[in-house]
Amino acid sequence: MPDTTNRPATESFGTKLVSLRQKSGWLLAAGVSLVVLGVLGLLMTAALSIASAIWFGAMVLVAGIVLVADAVRHGGWRSRLLHGLIGLLYLVVGIVTFSNPLAATASLTLFVGAALFATGILRIVIAFQTRPNPSWSMILVSGLLSLVLGVLIMIQWPASSLWVLGTFLAIELIFQGIATITLARAIQSTFDGVIAKRSTPAAEA
Repeated sequence: MPDTTNRPATESFGTKLVSLRQKSGWLLAAGVSLVVLGVLGLLMTAALSIASAIWFGAMVLVAGIVLVADAVRHGGWRSRLLHGLIGLLYLVVGIVTFSNPLAATASLTLFVGAALFATGILRIVIAFQTRPNPSWSMILVSGLLSLVLGVLIMIQWPASSLWVLGTFLAIELIFQGIATITLARAIQSTFDGVIAKRSTPAAEA
């Protein structure tokens, strides 16, 4: 006699997966598109680097407008002045980025190189502080890679401005696409597994 103890829970779970299964095709297509865009981005890193700087400028500009508008809501002239000045600073950075995208790209690249350099040093210090921990070697390797990458970016600057941001964004698109494809495949396999379990008792009966 077939065991139907877990059938209601399985049916409920399978019902919830129906809508996800129907959308998994679009999710899979989105993942493939992201991977394709990432690969194309690796072939045109200079254009993608400039586009990244312009996108950064747009976000900063919008943030500046929001901060300036929000400054009016704060009580007290000091709070309004502080938030207003921060908003104006964001606006200036956004406008400068739009007016000279190449200079903005170079500045952002230098910042990325310095950040990687500083992050690498911190990770190396943390690795030696946690040396008894089995994972200390992985932290050390990660720190060394960040340190070397930061040094390479700063040594090659400003020429590195033509590839750093674009390469990072392209790699991010590829990994995001792979993660999206993996999620879509997991949804499909889970749904198909639930359907198979539901059909097995019926076949045995």
